[in-house]
Amino acid sequence: MDGDSIFRVGVIGAGTHGARYLWHAATDMPAMGVGALCRRDETAGRQLAAELGCDYHHRAAELIANPAVDGVIVCTPPSSHFEMAAAVIKAGKPLLLEKPFTGTLDQAMKLAALDQEMGGPPLMVAQTLRWNPVIRKVQELWPRLGKVHLVRLAQRLEPTTLAWQRDLEETVGGSVLLTGVHIFDLARYLTGSEFVEVDSRQSNILNPAVEDFFLARAVLANGCWVNLEVSKYTRSRAAWLEVVGQDGQMFADYLTGGIFFRTGQSEEKFDISARVPTLPLVLGDWQASVENNTAPLVTSKDGLATLKVVEACYRSAREGQSVGL
Repeated sequence: MDGDSIFRVGVIGAGTHGARYLWHAATDMPAMGVGALCRRDETAGRQLAAELGCDYHHRAAELIANPAVDGVIVCTPPSSHFEMAAAVIKAGKPLLLEKPFTGTLDQAMKLAALDQEMGGPPLMVAQTLRWNPVIRKVQELWPRLGKVHLVRLAQRLEPTTLAWQRDLEETVGGSVLLTGVHIFDLARYLTGSEFVEVDSRQSNILNPAVEDFFLARAVLANGCWVNLEVSKYTRSRAAWLEVVGQDGQMFADYLTGGIFFRTGQSEEKFDISARVPTLPLVLGDWQASVENNTAPLVTSKDGLATLKVVEACYRSAREGQSVGL
C-alpha cells in the first residue's frame, strides 16, 4: 500500500458499535475509507451501506473476500469472535478485533497461536481504554508514585438494552467477560505486571442470563494488589481508578475526566477531559501498524492474557475461593 492509498475497512457486525467504526472511518480519517459492511439485519445493513456508499454483505465470508476491503474490523458478539477472527487471519488481511478477544480461554489460546503461526499482518485488539486521554496522563504520571502496592478499578454502567447480552449462547459471559476485560487490561498495562492470583464473586441482579455485578481481588506478579469491580445494574455511570504508591497517590475519573495526584500535604489537579472519542485514535494506530509493519499497541498476547483472568474469575466464583492463573 503506497502513501497515497486509501485504507478501506470492512466491518463485520455493523450494529450500534460497529456503525461507530464505519462513520469514523468515513468522516474522521483522511487516509481511510469504507469498503463494505456485514450485518445480520439485512434491511438495516443495506440502508447503512447506502448511506456510506459501500458494499453490503449478509455473510461475513463475502466481506472478507471482497477486494474492496483492505482490513477487517470484527464487532460481533463474543461467541463468534474466534470464527470470524480466524477467517480474517487465514485470508491474510489485517484485523482489528473488538474486545473481548474471544468468548473462552480455549478459543483465545487457539487464536493467539494462529495469529503467530500465519505470519501475516498481526491482529490488534480494540482495548479502547488504552487510548483514553485520562489513562494516558495516568501512565505519564505513574513513575512519580514510587513502588505501587494497590490499584483499584471500578466501572459502573446502566443495565444492558442489547438483546444479545441476555442470550448466553451469544454473549458467553456477563460483566466479567464483556466489561471486566477493560479493567484487567488496564491493570496489566499500567503496572507492567501479570495476574497470578484471583478471588472473584459474581451476582445476577437485573440480568437473568449472565452476571451483571462482580467483585474481584487479585495479586500481580510484582506483588501489587488489585481490587476490581463492574456494576452493570445502576442507572448511572462511573469509571474510577485509584492508585496508592510509596511516594504518592492518584485518583482518576476516566469517564468524564480529571486526575488528583497527592504527595505529602500537597495536591495537584489535572483537568483532562475523558469525553474524547477514542475510536479515531484506535483506527489511526491500527492503520499505522499495518502500513509500517509494526507491532500493534494491543496484541493477541494481550488478548490471551485478559482471557486468562476472565477464566480465573469464573473458576474462582465456582469454587468459592482464590485461584491461581
